[in-house]
Amino acid sequence: MSFDAHVLKVLIASPGDTTEERAAVERALHGWNADRSEREQIVLLPRRWETDAVPWLGASAQGVINEQLVDRADIILALFDSRLGMATGAAVSGTAEEIERSHEAGKPVHVWFSEEPIPRGADLDQVKALEHFKQTLSPLGLLGSYASPDDLAFKVRQAIESDLDRLDLGAVPRRLPAQQHAILRARYESEREPNTDSKGKVTYRTRGERLVVHNSGSVAAVDVRVELHGLGDQSAPPEILRMEEVAPTLIPNSEFSWPLMMTMNTARSFAVLMSWREGEEERTESQHVSA
Repeated sequence: MSFDAHVLKVLIASPGDTTEERAAVERALHGWNADRSEREQIVLLPRRWETDAVPWLGASAQGVINEQLVDRADIILALFDSRLGMATGAAVSGTAEEIERSHEAGKPVHVWFSEEPIPRGADLDQVKALEHFKQTLSPLGLLGSYASPDDLAFKVRQAIESDLDRLDLGAVPRRLPAQQHAILRARYESEREPNTDSKGKVTYRTRGERLVVHNSGSVAAVDVRVELHGLGDQSAPPEILRMEEVAPTLIPNSEFSWPLMMTMNTARSFAVLMSWREGEEERTESQHVSA
C-alpha cells in the first residue's frame, strides 16, 4: 500500500578503497527504510557516484558529480579507510571536495575514519595525506571512527536518527504513533596493543576482544542473551567465554559486553542471535557482525 513521505537523498562519499563500507552503509539505510519509513513517513534514498551519476561531457568528472549528486543531497555520509583519494582542481581529493562543499552549504555532514589496521601494501603517501586531512577537519567539529563495516552501519543509523530530529521537515505528512520497543544492535570491539621488537619495528597484537550489545530503543530489554553462529558449513564462530552470563536489564541507550575467544580457525564474520524480554513478550533479533 502506498503512503506519502518526505524523501531525503543521502550521499555516500568516500574514496575507492571503501567498497565494503559503502555497501554496509547502503544496507543500513535500506534497513532503516524497512523498519521505519511507513511509520515515520520518511524515505532515505542512498546516492553513490558509481551507480547514480549519469555520464556527461562538458565539465570535469567531479564537477558532474557535484551538480548531479552533491548539491542535491540532503545528508552527506563520508567514510575513509587508508586512502584520501585523487586531488581535484578545488580540493585535495574528490571526497574532500564533497565534504567541504556540503559543509559550506550548511548540510548535515558526518565523517568517519577506519580504526582497522592499515592494509599490507597500502600507499603510505595516501595514509599520510589522509592523516593530514583529518587534522584539518578536526577544528570543524566531531569526527567519528569505526571498527568494522557493521560497526559503521550501526553508527550511520545513529547519525540519521540525530539528523531527523534536527531537520525541519514540516507538517506534511504527520508522523504516526511509534510502537515502543527495545532495539538491540551487536558489534565487535577489541584493542590494539603495540609492541616494539629489538630492531625498533612496531607491531600490534589484538587483545580484549568482545561482543557488545547496545539498546538504542525506547524501552528496556530484560534478560538479554546472545548466541553466535557460523555463516557457512565450514564457518566456526568465536567462542563466548562466559556463555552462561545474562546481561543485566539494558535500559535505553545502555550496553553490555561478553568476552570472546578468537583462534586462527575462527571466522571473522558470524551471526549473532539476541533474545530478551519486554514485559511478558519474548523478542529476538539476528544480525551479522564482522571482526
